[in-house]
Amino acid sequence: MQGLSIALSLQQMIHDGYAQRDPLLTSSKKFIYTGGQLKGLKLSDTEWWPSFASGMVIDGITGLGKSQLLDRFLSLYPKTIEHGANEECGWRSLKQLCWLKIHMPSDGSRGGFLEGAFRELDKALGTDYCQQYSSRSWTVEKLLVVFLHLLSVHRCGLLVIEEAQEKNLSQSPFSREFVTFFLRLLNWGTPTVLIGNPLAFSNLQGFSQDVDRFTEGGWHHLLPVLEPTSEEWLEDWMPGLWTPTLLDEPDAAYTPFSEDPNDQTLAGFVWRRTGGVPRYIARLRIEVQDAALRMGLQQATPALVDLVYRTSPKMIAIHERIDAFVHRDWRALKRFNDIPWNDFRKLWEPPTPGADEQDVMPTPATSETKPKAPPKRRSPQSKPRATKDNPTPPAKLSAAEIRARQFQEDAIENLTKAAGFSSD
Repeated sequence: MQGLSIALSLQQMIHDGYAQRDPLLTSSKKFIYTGGQLKGLKLSDTEWWPSFASGMVIDGITGLGKSQLLDRFLSLYPKTIEHGANEECGWRSLKQLCWLKIHMPSDGSRGGFLEGAFRELDKALGTDYCQQYSSRSWTVEKLLVVFLHLLSVHRCGLLVIEEAQEKNLSQSPFSREFVTFFLRLLNWGTPTVLIGNPLAFSNLQGFSQDVDRFTEGGWHHLLPVLEPTSEEWLEDWMPGLWTPTLLDEPDAAYTPFSEDPNDQTLAGFVWRRTGGVPRYIARLRIEVQDAALRMGLQQATPALVDLVYRTSPKMIAIHERIDAFVHRDWRALKRFNDIPWNDFRKLWEPPTPGADEQDVMPTPATSETKPKAPPKRRSPQSKPRATKDNPTPPAKLSAAEIRARQFQEDAIENLTKAAGFSSD
């Protein structure tokens, strides 16, 4: 159901974006002309327009099908549409760009992003923008404006920016500049979708305005299937990824494979060996059928599935992650730098109201380890005590005496602590 919700939101974003940029509107024609006049300026020197298109964020760890979901949706639309002369719209011809998909560069640089963006534009439109804007006079700041204008000229219906990772976005030296540029995309009327790892969007989440703009189309968090009894697992992933077979016969009828509670049903049996991650269920299914074909078997059995899971190098490599998801062990996820383990911790162990959310809860003090309470300090204003050297102290100390005595007490206390002695 989450995939359907995302698809409907994407469709609405495209519709609203084109309605806002209706080429019959005088304001739309003026916008294209004005944007063209800004070419040659730095992005920081251009104005912000009064309206924004909708944005969307789709985040999730690797293997959940983020890119496949978008690719399936985009396959329903043509990449470009050729338009002939239209005086009412103000063009002699137009090649409309229905959608464009760009990958974030691995080095997290804006220059790398623009290089890929212009290459994808030329590939989709059959243009030579890369060559036109290859001169050194076109700096990164100026090319950002050019790219925004070209998306407007070709009426881009949806821009998809994927492969956003912590290292190329959140930790990039240009992370804040990238976020500002993403907002500019929306401000220039291009609906934009950001896809990537949850850790990539920490800078985006740190500013309320950015979150507001990129939640118009929804901020969609994809997760592994957390329960083998869930509707998504039973009605989508099992029939779609596990049931299909290349063997002569359907899989053998399932009988409980072990005493483990998850192994009492086929859905639980497969979930226990894939962690509810779509990529892992697809991988295990492929490995099982490959093994069956090599062994000359006509159908897959639970014993074969378990054998492949335990012995296939492709499955052994992901055992630790699968076990962590199955057993809800967020601590085991901490060794993976690209998995937001704390998000899973909050999901699996929601804190009680008022609980201290430390990574490791402090150990309660025992009678042996309980620290001694600091010594009670006598207030300087209290009545002085009689001593051998001063059997009859004055009833009240002067301000100077109070300051001197407090200094002495503080000095003695600090020396005592430094020497490691107890004050008791």
